[in-house]
Amino acid sequence: MFITKNENIQNKKNLYIIAFISFLNALTFAAIIPILYSYASSFGLNDSQIGFLFGSFALAQFFATPIIGRLSDKYGRKPLLLISLFGTFIANIMQGFAANVWVLFLARILDGITGGNNSVAQAVISDMTKEKDRPMGFALFGASFGIGFLIGPVIVLLIIPFGNNFVFFFSAFVALVATILTALFLPETNFNRETKKLDFIDTVFLQIYRGFQMPVVRDILIINLISSLSIAIFQIAFQPYIKVNFGMGEREISYVLILVGLINIVFLPLVKIFTNKFGLNNLLKWTFLIIALNFLILALFVDTIVFWSMMVVFGFVNLFSRPVVTSLLIKYSRKEDQGVAIGVLESMFSLGLAVGPAMFALVNLPTKEEFTFLKLPFITDILIDSAKNYTLSFFVVGLISFCVWLYVLWFTKKLDYIGTTIENNF
Repeated sequence: MFITKNENIQNKKNLYIIAFISFLNALTFAAIIPILYSYASSFGLNDSQIGFLFGSFALAQFFATPIIGRLSDKYGRKPLLLISLFGTFIANIMQGFAANVWVLFLARILDGITGGNNSVAQAVISDMTKEKDRPMGFALFGASFGIGFLIGPVIVLLIIPFGNNFVFFFSAFVALVATILTALFLPETNFNRETKKLDFIDTVFLQIYRGFQMPVVRDILIINLISSLSIAIFQIAFQPYIKVNFGMGEREISYVLILVGLINIVFLPLVKIFTNKFGLNNLLKWTFLIIALNFLILALFVDTIVFWSMMVVFGFVNLFSRPVVTSLLIKYSRKEDQGVAIGVLESMFSLGLAVGPAMFALVNLPTKEEFTFLKLPFITDILIDSAKNYTLSFFVVGLISFCVWLYVLWFTKKLDYIGTTIENNF
C-alpha cells in the first residue's frame, strides 16, 4: 500500500503520542512498585498473602488482555484505550483510599483488568508502521516505558514522606492525564475491523488455544510465557536478595528501576541498528543467552559490584527482548488478528507473572523449619544456605532462562527453514 508523505508524518506524530501515553502509563505502574509491599504489610498481610496480592493483578491481566485486544479489533483501538486508562485511574483511587484488605485486593484486580491497555497501545503501533519499522516502533514504546520507570521512582522518593497512599493518588492523576490526552490527540488507527460476533468464552480461552495451534505463533507464545516466569521470580527475589546480602532497602529498589529506565533511553537507537545488522532471529538468540548468563552470575557471585554490573547488563539486553518477540509475532500473524495476537502474547506474559510468585514461594521452601531434601544432609544444607541468601532463586531463574535460550535456538532454526522453503517455492 502506497503511503503519502503527509500520512507518513501523521503516523510519526501518532507514534510519539502513543509513546508519551506509554510513558505516563509506566509512570503509574513504576510509582507503585517500591511501596506496594510495605503498603500491603500495613494491612496486616503476611508474605504469602502479599504474594497472592501480586498474583491477583497478573491473573486478572491474563484473563482481561485478550478480551481487550479482541474488542479493539472490533470497535477500534481508541475507545478501548480510553476505557483501560480510566479504569487504571479508578483502581489507583481505590487503592489510595482502601480501608480494608478486600478493597485493596479488588483495586489490584481492577488495575490488572485495565492493565491490558499495553496490548492495545502496541496494536496501535502495528497499525501505523511498516514491517521493517516495527522493531524501532516497539523499542520506542519500550523506551517510553523505561523513561516512566526512570522518573516514577524518583518522584516517589519525594512523595513517600507524605504517606504511601499519596503515591496511589499521584498514579491516579497521571492515569487521568493519559486518558485526557488519548481522547484529545490520538486518532483511531484500526480501519480493518473484525466483523464476527464476539464470544467472550471464545475470546479468552479458544483464542489462546487457537494461538497455540499456529506453529510459529505457538513457539513465540511459549518463549514469552517461560521468559516471563523468570522475570516474575526475579522481580520478587532481587528485593530480599539485596536486603539480606547488602543491607539495601526501598531506596535502592527505586535506584534499580531508575538505572534500567536510563539504559532504555540511552541505548534506544541501538535497537534499529542491531536489528538491521544481525536480524530478528540472531538478536533473539543472543538476548536470551545473555539474560541466562546474567542471572547465573548473580547466583554465583554475591557482590555489590557484580550486582550493579549485572543490572546494567540486564537493562541493556531487556531493551531488545520485547520488541524482537513482538515484531516476530506481528510478522507471522494475520493483519485482522493482530490486536488479539498481541493480546494473547501479553496474556501469556501476565500468566507467567501470576505463576512466578508461587514458584518463588516453592523455591524458598528450604527456609522453612524441618526442611529436608530426601534426607540427604549435604544437599539439604546447600539448599537451605542458598535459599536464605536468595541465590537459589537466581539459580532457578538462570536455569529457566537457559531453557528459553535452548528453545529459541530450535525455534530460529525452524524459522530459517521456513524462510528457505518459501524462497525455493518462487
